[in-house]
Amino acid sequence: MPAVFFKTLKEFERPIASALTAAHRFARAGFATTPPDILASREAICRACPEWDAAAINSTGRCRKCGCSTWAKLRMATERCPLSKWEAVSEPLQK
Repeated sequence: MPAVFFKTLKEFERPIASALTAAHRFARAGFATTPPDILASREAICRACPEWDAAAINSTGRCRKCGCSTWAKLRMATERCPLSKWEAVSEPLQK
C-alpha cells in the first residue's frame, strides 16, 4: 500500500507552491548550485534538525516546515532554511 503524504489538498498546495517559487529563483539565478563545502554544512544542519523527515521522498529527506525536498533545496544556491539555520549562498557555483 502506498504511503499517504498529504491528508488534504491544502497540505499539498504549500509544498507545490514552495517548490515552484524555489525553481523560479533558481532559474533566474542561472541555475547556480551550492558549493560542496557549503552543501555538506547545510546537509549536516538539516539532518540534526527535528523538522527534517529522513524517510520522506524515497529516503532523500523533506523539511516538515516548508515541505521541500531537502535533496533539491540544499543544492540550490538561491534557497535558505525556513528556520534561518542557513542562508542563500552569496558566491554560488554557476552551471
